[in-house]
Amino acid sequence: MKFAARPPRCLLLAVALACAGGLAGCGGDSRAEMTPHPGLQQVLARQWHGFSTTLPGGLAIALITPEGAYFASTLDGATADSHFRAASTTKTFTAAAIMLLQQRGLLRIDDVLTAMIPGTTRPYLPATASYAIPHQDRITIRQLLSHRAGVFDVGNQDIPATVDAPHAGMRYVDWVEDTRGATHTFTLDELVDVVARHQLVNGPPGEAFRYSNTGYSLLAKMVERVSGKSFAQFVHDEFLMPNGLHDTSFPDDGRGQQLPAPFLEGTTRVGGTLLPTTHFNVSWGVGEGNVVTTPADLAHWFRRLVKGEAGLSAQTVAQMRACEPTGEHHVTYGLGLTCDPAGLGIGHNGGIAGYLTTARHDPATDVTVVIFATLLDADDLMTEALMLYETARQARAVLGY
Repeated sequence: MKFAARPPRCLLLAVALACAGGLAGCGGDSRAEMTPHPGLQQVLARQWHGFSTTLPGGLAIALITPEGAYFASTLDGATADSHFRAASTTKTFTAAAIMLLQQRGLLRIDDVLTAMIPGTTRPYLPATASYAIPHQDRITIRQLLSHRAGVFDVGNQDIPATVDAPHAGMRYVDWVEDTRGATHTFTLDELVDVVARHQLVNGPPGEAFRYSNTGYSLLAKMVERVSGKSFAQFVHDEFLMPNGLHDTSFPDDGRGQQLPAPFLEGTTRVGGTLLPTTHFNVSWGVGEGNVVTTPADLAHWFRRLVKGEAGLSAQTVAQMRACEPTGEHHVTYGLGLTCDPAGLGIGHNGGIAGYLTTARHDPATDVTVVIFATLLDADDLMTEALMLYETARQARAVLGY
C-alpha cells in the first residue's frame, strides 16, 4: 500500500472535535447497568442518516445521568460492552498515572526530564543517547502533560526530508511496517530514539501549545521507571481493577492486533477509498493511543476521573482540570484533559483508523457522555467531528439536559 493512501493512525483529536464545543457526562456513583432508550436511538439514527446514507459504520453512545445509565447505537448487535479503539483517550490514563505518582511523593511534575526520581540516584528517563532529545534539561514533566514541551511528534509528523535516514520524508511507523512487517513491536525506546537521533524539535519548551504523542511516550516511560512496572501493568493495577474497568486493555505487542470479542468493526475513508481497519498493530501507541475499551468502561472511567473518584484526590484532579487556552483548535488543555469553552464538559477525544471518539463529564449537570463512530472519515473529518458533538447535545436534551 502506498504511503499516501495509508489510513491515519492516531490523530491529534481533540483536533476537529475540540473546536466545536463539548459533550457531557455520567451520573451515578456506582456501576449501573446501561439500559436502552428509544429517544436516544432516534437521535443517533437521524444524525447518522444526515451525515451519510452511503458510508459504512454508525454511531454508539453511552450516557449516564443522576437518574440512570443509557446506551444506544445504530449498529447491529452493538452493546455497551462492545470493544472498540478509543485512541487518544489513552492520554487520560497516562496523565492520571503521572499524577498518582506525584500524589504519592514518587515524582514531581515541575522537575525537568534530567532530574532524579525523588529519593533515588536514577533519572526519570534513561541517561542514554536514545533519550537525549532537544531541551531535555529544560522540559518539565508538567510541560509534557500539557503539550507545551515542544517535543516532535513521531506519530503525527513526517520525518523531515532533510534528515539523513531511509525514513526521511515519511511517517516513521509507516516506514517500519513497510520494511520490517506489520507485526513489528514498537518500543518507547525506539520511538523516542527517532527524536533524539535526528534532534527533531517543534520549538522551545513552555512557549506554545503543540500536541505531541511522543511527549506522552516519554510520560509512559517515566511511569515505568518510577513504578518498576510496565505501563500497562501499572494502569491495570492502579486504575482498571480498582474502578471495575474489566473490558479495557492497552495492547503493546505488535502481534496482538485482534480486538477482543464482542467488537465493533471499524472502517476508514481516505483518498476516496474505504479500508477495513478493525484489527491492526497499536504497539506504537503505548501511553498515547493504544487503549481498547467499551462504551460502558470509558464512560465509567471519565466520570470517576473528573469527579476525583478514580484514585486521585480532588486536589490532584483540580490540577489536571486547570485548562489554559491553546491558541489553536484544541481551544483549551490542562494536564491530560481538555475543557470545552462552552461549559459542556471535561474530557478527551480520540481518532484512530476505524474510530472517532469523544468523551466528556460535565460537573455542572453530573452527566457523562461517550460517543463514537465506527468510521474515521479522513476525507471530511471536521464534518464528522461536528456531527458527533451535535449528536451528543441532542442526546443530552432527550434526557432533559
